[in-house]
Amino acid sequence: MRRTAFILGSGLLLLVAVWNSLTWHLQRFWGASGHFWQAQWERLLLTFEGKEWVLFVTGATYLPVLSFWTFNGLLLVVDTTGKPNFISRYRIQAGKNDPVRVAPAPPCHSPESGG
Repeated sequence: MRRTAFILGSGLLLLVAVWNSLTWHLQRFWGASGHFWQAQWERLLLTFEGKEWVLFVTGATYLPVLSFWTFNGLLLVVDTTGKPNFISRYRIQAGKNDPVRVAPAPPCHSPESGG
């Protein structure tokens, strides 16, 4: 019983000490970096002339679109070329090491079609 109390008490004391130390360090870091982020926000508001609604709409529109096409553009390159190999080796589709066959598009208008 005394051994269990010693282990649990020591663990609890260590946990509280680490938690307090971590909290103190994070508060100091946030205090130093908080001014930086506030200055960036004010600079962004000046760019949009204080119109927070326009900033919200453009941010909510462009940020997801840009992040989607950035990551999926990389996957499109991997699918069509098979490179870089460090990504293509994790594909789970059948024939995973074969790049996607890119066929030429059929002609939309030809003189034979009469149109």
